[in-house]
Amino acid sequence: MIDVSVQHAAPDPSVGELLAAWLPTQRWFPGGTSVRAEPWLAVTFDQEGADVAGTDGAHGDVVLLLTRLVGPELPGGELLAQVPLVLSDPEHVSLGHIGTVETASGAIAVHDGGANPACWVLLLRAMGITGDAATLTERGRVLAGEQSNTSVILPGVPSPGGAGGMLKILRTIADGPHPDVVVPQALTADGWEGVPRFLGALEIDADDSTESSVHLAILSELVPHAEDGFELACDLASRGESFAEHAGDLGRLVAELHQRMATLLPVGPPLDATRFVAGLRRRADRAVAEADVLAPRAAEISALLDDLEQRLAALPEPVATQRIHGDLHLGQTLFGEGWKVLDFEGEPQRSVDERTAPDLPLRDVAGMLRSFDYAAAVAEAPDPATWQAEAAEAFLAGYRDAALAGSGLDAETAATVLDALVLDKALYEVVYESHHRPTWLPIPLGAVDRLLRD
Repeated sequence: MIDVSVQHAAPDPSVGELLAAWLPTQRWFPGGTSVRAEPWLAVTFDQEGADVAGTDGAHGDVVLLLTRLVGPELPGGELLAQVPLVLSDPEHVSLGHIGTVETASGAIAVHDGGANPACWVLLLRAMGITGDAATLTERGRVLAGEQSNTSVILPGVPSPGGAGGMLKILRTIADGPHPDVVVPQALTADGWEGVPRFLGALEIDADDSTESSVHLAILSELVPHAEDGFELACDLASRGESFAEHAGDLGRLVAELHQRMATLLPVGPPLDATRFVAGLRRRADRAVAEADVLAPRAAEISALLDDLEQRLAALPEPVATQRIHGDLHLGQTLFGEGWKVLDFEGEPQRSVDERTAPDLPLRDVAGMLRSFDYAAAVAEAPDPATWQAEAAEAFLAGYRDAALAGSGLDAETAATVLDALVLDKALYEVVYESHHRPTWLPIPLGAVDRLLRD
């Protein structure tokens, strides 16, 4: 393992100007050109003897720049982002080249460390991963389509199953243990095979005065020959083929996931039903105010929540809460020899406390059900309503038997809670689609109408 040091430092002004123009063009950047980047900490590595040679010609000094992003469009007005850089002389331009700038000490070629093998190797070394650099990065490639982080497929990384590793370079950083470390690490240690095997993480002390720490990168075992769950569902839906069998298996896996998390991680306090329903009402009122199309449905939305409030008040025992996935949908799953669930970080722009707050497992179920609806619509299934209904029914059948025991919810109340949570998700989607993808608005609006009609 190589040494890592943290210091308050800012890049040369010319490098800062280059990054200011480049950052808003990146898919993971949480904002637009109005967001201001203010470098805060520079994480560097003891690279002497670290063996990064042979990594596709990659050379240079690796710096993980922790940068405060400031702007009114960001949650709370501020976020902390990680900008990994590889700085080299212009003769050693390599993968991820952003640009070459003139500094007081001469010309420097600046590279995106997330796309550069020299950075990959040093992150692995900092986690204690050994092996020849060229072997570790052989056939390495950045995963296309990633939006909130940078994930790198590294088949040459040693792993128990021999499949290699997936290196996730976190882009939005938050204080404290990262959920995508804590949960997979606990599940892997327990021997559960429903998640990619946890292999390691890079954690640093960000501030000596507060003894706070942050995670910067995570390594898990690569799942070979696996298909993205949403892509699989869309492929079947486009051909009019049922997803029901897959959905039933996935429902059973999610039930197992919730049971394991309740056992391995601290459980929460009993549900505060009044606060829970009040939160749903606030979000519903906000959605109705932001999307004109919801105004004619406001009374029915309120009636559904009234029914929920009455049912929860009549329960004879407390309703249990626990750690959940927090952002579960088909795109957070892989299907190979079976289903696996991944990406436990939740919404990366929220605080760790918010993302790890105990909640109802049915919130995860609601997210998955909405995902089936989108798969049927996006894939233009010949009969999308039937395809979605069959998948949802099979998923719930697989989930229900294992998951309700000990929850404090009877079957009828659980169904009402689930309807309310699906509605909560669909209302958010209505607002989002009306602002960003108006042609997709019928997808969530149809779900709202189905819920209010039933």
